[in-house]
Amino acid sequence: MHVLAMTIIICWLVGPALAQQAQTPDADDVQKGHRLAVTLCGVCHVAAPDQRFAPELVSPAPSFASIVRRKEFNADSLMHFMTTTHRGLDNPAGMPNPELMDYQIKEIVAYMASLRK
Repeated sequence: MHVLAMTIIICWLVGPALAQQAQTPDADDVQKGHRLAVTLCGVCHVAAPDQRFAPELVSPAPSFASIVRRKEFNADSLMHFMTTTHRGLDNPAGMPNPELMDYQIKEIVAYMASLRK
């Protein structure tokens, strides 16, 4: 009985820390995502405060800082958004599908999630 109680206490104490660690983006992914975001997304968005060039759009797309502040922002919805096309006859100015590889999307999502802190 003593071992069971100790196991429960340890899980209770360690569980939240492990969950936090699982949700924390990998630092390498954040760095790579930053580089990709500035290079690829920076054409339309202000992707980072240290971005060297302004977006080319006359009316830039929302900045990454404003996107991550949205109440509905989360990694899953962002991953879905980045893998679908948002431009069509009904929305000719919408964001095109960036056609990134899965690992690139993961890196950009990790970078954007790091901005939310």
